[in-house]
Amino acid sequence: MEDTIIRPTKITIIPESNRGKPWFEDGTLILMTADMAFKVYKGMVGRHSSVLREMCENGVVEEVVEGCPAIQLDDSTADLSHFLTVIHECERAFQLNSKRDFMALIGVLRIATKYNAHVLRQRALLPLQRIYPTRISEWDEAFESNSMLWHLDSVTVVNVARELSALSVLPAAMAFLANSTLAQEAFGVSILQTQPLRFAPGLLSAEDLKAFALMKEYNHLCIAKTLRFIREEGKERHGPCQRLHTGDGCFSKVTGMFLTLSMVVATSDAPAGYPSFVITAQAVLQREEVCRSCRDRLDVGLDKRRRGWWRGLPEALGFSGWDDARLR
Repeated sequence: MEDTIIRPTKITIIPESNRGKPWFEDGTLILMTADMAFKVYKGMVGRHSSVLREMCENGVVEEVVEGCPAIQLDDSTADLSHFLTVIHECERAFQLNSKRDFMALIGVLRIATKYNAHVLRQRALLPLQRIYPTRISEWDEAFESNSMLWHLDSVTVVNVARELSALSVLPAAMAFLANSTLAQEAFGVSILQTQPLRFAPGLLSAEDLKAFALMKEYNHLCIAKTLRFIREEGKERHGPCQRLHTGDGCFSKVTGMFLTLSMVVATSDAPAGYPSFVITAQAVLQREEVCRSCRDRLDVGLDKRRRGWWRGLPEALGFSGWDDARLR
């Protein structure tokens, strides 16, 4: 049966078992993979893909099958099926409600990139860019409402970003990965680890293992800077402090916050990620009984350092900044 598809000159009818989705009985073009054929509309395909349009116009057609010109492709059957389904259902929105949705989106993105379907590529990128954004406001929304993130394996997103030159999602994807993954897991080694590693060695390229290590170090430096900020705040007697009349004001409370966070960082078995650290710092601040003036000053200082962390993300990965043309 497979030879039927590989060598269309042998037959002019595609068996039912080898008809993929989409298959339009009145279609005008047949695209074939190693084991499946798709009957689609040549005009619709050509409108979305300049490469496939040129293949039809420049005589790459192999045979007339089912009354239509037929072209043999070397793509994954699943990827091509997702791609053709999307371009024939133009109003269909990309969903990311399951792992299946995610893999379908990646398939469409891969084929759209290969065949220069620029509009469809941008549509396929949008859901990923909402979760792995280039703006801190969108990052906050994605990180805080992460109910779907278990579907989106950041390792796969990092690999896809490299493979398909979709680099705009890379800094945020690497930030998610570094925030939730131990270095030993990424490198495939076990250091005092009682649970099995979640990742097998080799899932990240050598380039991205280096980027992962740099991101880990960047997180560590940002945590250290934030802790130093809190420590310095605890040393000073600030005029606006509303409790200075009680003696040391909020000094001891802020110092206690510094000690608490230092212990959390030093004793935690979890990955050392800056986004999670900031959330912990904000939670500790809310528990401390400091005056409104000192709380506001600490909030502003934490937010300033969080925004600084975000601005520096691309540079930690070797980009010039968020305005780097490769991230657009």
